[in-house]
Amino acid sequence: MTNIDGRHRIGYISARGNIVPDKGEYLPLENPATGEQIGEALEVDAGTLGEIIADARATYEKTWRKVAPDVRGAMMFRWANLIEQRRDELAELEITDVGHLRKEALGDIDTSVRLIRYYAGMADKIQGNTYSQFPDRIAYGVPEPYGVVGAITPFNANAVMVGLKAAPAMVAGNCMVLKVPETSPLLMFKLIELAVEAGIPPGVLSVVTGRGHVVGPMLMDNRGIAMISFTGSVGAGRSVIKQSAENIMPVVLELGGKSPVILLDDANLDFAVPSAVHSNFVKSGQSCVAGSRILVHSSIYDEVCARVAKFASEIRVGLPTDPESQMSTLISKPQRDHVDALVSSAVSAGATRLAGGAPADWAPLDGGAFYQPTVLADVEDDNPAAMQEAFGPMASLLRFDTVDEALARANASDFGLSAQVWGNDAMALQHLVQNIEAGAVWVNTYRAAHPTLPLGGMKHSGYGVEYGFEAVLAYTRPKSVMWDLTTERTLPYA
Repeated sequence: MTNIDGRHRIGYISARGNIVPDKGEYLPLENPATGEQIGEALEVDAGTLGEIIADARATYEKTWRKVAPDVRGAMMFRWANLIEQRRDELAELEITDVGHLRKEALGDIDTSVRLIRYYAGMADKIQGNTYSQFPDRIAYGVPEPYGVVGAITPFNANAVMVGLKAAPAMVAGNCMVLKVPETSPLLMFKLIELAVEAGIPPGVLSVVTGRGHVVGPMLMDNRGIAMISFTGSVGAGRSVIKQSAENIMPVVLELGGKSPVILLDDANLDFAVPSAVHSNFVKSGQSCVAGSRILVHSSIYDEVCARVAKFASEIRVGLPTDPESQMSTLISKPQRDHVDALVSSAVSAGATRLAGGAPADWAPLDGGAFYQPTVLADVEDDNPAAMQEAFGPMASLLRFDTVDEALARANASDFGLSAQVWGNDAMALQHLVQNIEAGAVWVNTYRAAHPTLPLGGMKHSGYGVEYGFEAVLAYTRPKSVMWDLTTERTLPYA
């Protein structure tokens, strides 16, 4: 990554170093809050990508697989320390590139540090098993790395994605090639530069960018990639699954959600309402676990509508550089237009607009991709607002009368990533927890995660897990070894 006249120019990072070619197709990078062009990024071609993957394989075979686990962990600890030391500088990159508020960018960086340290401490604790011991025979199993694995990541949590994908893959003994978002690659490139600075051998982590529909298939089609982890849309996930069949490639998928929030009649609204609101509007709603379907018991529905609308209307939308801002920009103007079209179609289908519902296009926001925090009431299950992931600041309020009704409607979505349940009736809560179809269920809290707790989706939200020791195992394949120790045996055809 270079800086020319205040603009960033990035190529790719591989075993051969940080390369910025003079030739090739470069895509413009834009500050989504101002519309200003801040640099350009190379869209890697198939030939170059093939070389990067081949070099990663050579690094795996000649270097990384021979590094002792505790040494590998020590390298990763140094990497985490460097990220922590430079968190302010890194946050500035993310603010400019993605448009997150400063506290959001810093929060992601801190989460990344926590994840890398968690997995670094696990490096010398990956163990195999011994199996039933027969006379004169040994049988054991070991989890082996794939060699070179791939990752395709979204724009909304760049630092977290490094901790979620690269860290467990490295601990398992793999090298990784990351295809990072073409809209916001700056932080990811800087984080991989810091990995090399921390002593992690070049080629253990390689990073490229380019449009997903161009570079993604090239990564999937390369036989040097043995496994892939993908986070993105359902449509792109389907393409990943189809391509993985060609090379019989294992995949881990996280494909977003349309997560329900259930407010029972005895929910503490002083906690539940602001939490549900923040769940929808943090990062301008660009979150896969946004609680965008708020199912509210009829007895408290009107009160909740009023409270949610008041909260949303008072959120200060502003530039990410303004410390007074409480919500910032979307990633791009096309994404803002997508959210606006979804809101319009929801209102046309019968929803009532309680707050927002239009771009935030007043000065000084008129150059960016800002949208007003939007609240829709009277939403039915077949309304577009209840069915489609907005990936923007849009919350929908739905009314229910019984716990079983709430459960049935919560499960009526194709998605199954997360859910929230708020209330104090232990039997009702447990009934919901046991029967909601979601990979993560939060009770009287939201967006709670910890490195030790595996998380994954159900239904169209994907399969496989991230976080926890299970994530490390996802980057390994089992090998069974059977060793006959006998010196005398009956030979075939004797």
